[in-house]
Amino acid sequence: MSPDLQGPFDSASPSGSGSGQIDWKRIIHILQKYFWVLILTTGAATTLAWFVTKKKTPLYKTHATIVISSQLPSYLGSQIKTNLTELSDDYWYAKRYLETQFEVIRSRNISYLTVQRLESKKVFQILGLKNIPERAPNTDEMSAAANILRSSLSVIPIQDSRIVQIQVISPNPELARDLANAVMETYIDENLERRISSTKSASTWLDSQLKSLKEKLDEADKKLLDFHIKNGIYDVNLAEKMSRLTKIVGERTLYNENAERKAEQLAEKLKIFKSLQAKNPVNDPRLDFSGKEHIYALRAGYYSNYLKLQNDRIEFLEKHPQVIQGEKSLKIISDNITNEIKLIEISIAADYRLSLKVLARSRQALEQAFTEAHSLAKLEVEHAKIKRERDEIAKLYDLVLARHKETGLAEELKTNNIRPLDNAMLPRMPFSPRLSVNLMLGFALGMFIGLMFLVLFYYLDNTVKSQDELEMYLGCPFLGYLPMLPPRPDDRQSRAYYIFNHPRSTIAEAIRTIRTNIVFATPDNPIKTLMITSSMPLEGKTTISSYIAISMAMSGEKTLLIDGDMRKPTIHKTFGQKPQRGLSSLIVKKSEVEDSIIISDIENLHVLPCGPIPPNPAELEQSSNFKELLEKLKGLYDKVIIDTPPVGLVTDPVIIAQVVDAVLIVTRHGRSTRPAIRYTRRAMSGKARIIGSVMNYVDSSKWGSKAYYYGGSRGGYYTYSYGYHREEDEASTADTPEPEDKKKSKS
Repeated sequence: MSPDLQGPFDSASPSGSGSGQIDWKRIIHILQKYFWVLILTTGAATTLAWFVTKKKTPLYKTHATIVISSQLPSYLGSQIKTNLTELSDDYWYAKRYLETQFEVIRSRNISYLTVQRLESKKVFQILGLKNIPERAPNTDEMSAAANILRSSLSVIPIQDSRIVQIQVISPNPELARDLANAVMETYIDENLERRISSTKSASTWLDSQLKSLKEKLDEADKKLLDFHIKNGIYDVNLAEKMSRLTKIVGERTLYNENAERKAEQLAEKLKIFKSLQAKNPVNDPRLDFSGKEHIYALRAGYYSNYLKLQNDRIEFLEKHPQVIQGEKSLKIISDNITNEIKLIEISIAADYRLSLKVLARSRQALEQAFTEAHSLAKLEVEHAKIKRERDEIAKLYDLVLARHKETGLAEELKTNNIRPLDNAMLPRMPFSPRLSVNLMLGFALGMFIGLMFLVLFYYLDNTVKSQDELEMYLGCPFLGYLPMLPPRPDDRQSRAYYIFNHPRSTIAEAIRTIRTNIVFATPDNPIKTLMITSSMPLEGKTTISSYIAISMAMSGEKTLLIDGDMRKPTIHKTFGQKPQRGLSSLIVKKSEVEDSIIISDIENLHVLPCGPIPPNPAELEQSSNFKELLEKLKGLYDKVIIDTPPVGLVTDPVIIAQVVDAVLIVTRHGRSTRPAIRYTRRAMSGKARIIGSVMNYVDSSKWGSKAYYYGGSRGGYYTYSYGYHREEDEASTADTPEPEDKKKSKS
């Protein structure tokens, strides 16, 4: 909603400052005024805390202390310790282990085992029985006692250590001590029993595993032995044997290659030998295959005899015995050479056949070596498999055997990673309830509740009580205040004449101050017509209008007081008159000024009453007749004071404010609200010239003291019927004539 469209009762910020700042003066006023609320709430809360504390049963608290290690003591060496426990030095593991142990201590099992250890008397004490029966507690009572013990049990770890406090709370100090010690002993014994039981279970299991592994190991040994006997293995180192066999295979492979190469060479040699041939044996190239010296001697003898034969033929005849002998010798040598060639061929063929035999034997030996190698490799794989199975079983058997021995040692040692540090002491003083703490809490709670009430009063009270607030919300100067009447007169006329009858009173002095401030508000443009209004009814605007008019008249100025409230006029009652004519009849020109004005008992003060109440006050005030009348009255009087209805109810003051020289806003201390004042400011934001504001009904005993801005009583909206009103002795509204300009418009 736009601020200009808000009504006088629209919600507004409850703070004392439009800028959102805290109004400390108003807060101090609230504290002073409602300090009794703080006293009442604080006293009540403190008293209640005292009674509650006295009614509560005293509780005693004590604790036993233990040390929880994350690993077992190493009595058998580091290796055996590692094998015997699952605990570890790892930080996160140790943290989780400690947290697990805390829950174990708080478990129902530990509580129930603790109760089982206690005497029957203490069990009934846990149950809170005053008359202890001479019998043993039953199962239900034991369970109930265990639940009570568990609810009173707390586990408190000491920071950065492995020390733990087992705390018990009980109304009986001796019982609290005994329960704390009993829980500690139960937990330590239960932890040791659990470890021993776990060790026994492990030992039993290891026994069964050891027997089973022993049987498997015997079977594996027998299987390995049978394998050796079956395959005739007496040298267990098959790898070395395989290495030797591999070497033999290599050697035989090389020998076979050489034999093949030699056989190929001899075959080629024999082939070449057979392909060669000559007419003369001496020149036969096959002789070169022999390489023997006697072949060269045969050739030399052949050539020697041949030369000799040629010489003999030359010298002798064909039939000469020497020639014949020479031919025989030459033929013998030639035959020898031919025989030698045959022998060479036979030798090469024999060598070739021998090489084939050697090659065949080499291949057979190589094949045999390969077969032996393959068999040995297969045998080695089977042997390794059987031996590996046997070794694994033997290794596992040795491990289980070692664990079995270590478990037996651990069972005998009965080690425990939890040990007691301090037993619980007998508590001397109850820890709860703490009277001093509860009283302080009650005092603080009461103070808080009281302050909440003061905050509530602060935000619910939206009335204006200070000059600063008034100037801020109206946006105009503060011209003065009017205190309450000391002995308040009962009749209206006495109140109106109060400053005239008591010119030296505080009220009279306040009115003179206001009058002076009005005069000096516009020194360059003197005020002739002054409209006085308020935001809401019952704020004292009529009284202040009368006082200001009387004060101006007493100062020597000819003053006219006009009752501009043509809905509920009161000026004529204030001055004890019952006129039949007035402002309404003058506007419609049914009377003259001289006939309508009342001359009061106060010198220089004339009064123009409302006259007959018209049905249309706003239309009369908007007419040109009203403006002409006002100009005429300004010429007849030094000051014209107009009392108008409240701005928050009707539009009359807004209309009149457009034609007067100045407007004065009247507020009532502790009654005028900030929303109503803001609405008044917005309504008058047109041509109205607001010269200032006046605060009425101020307690003069507080004004000027430390509560300067916040004196007086509080108030809110007041039920006020505002509408058309007719007194018994007044003329009927039906007889009220209409304005002349209205008649003209109708014609």
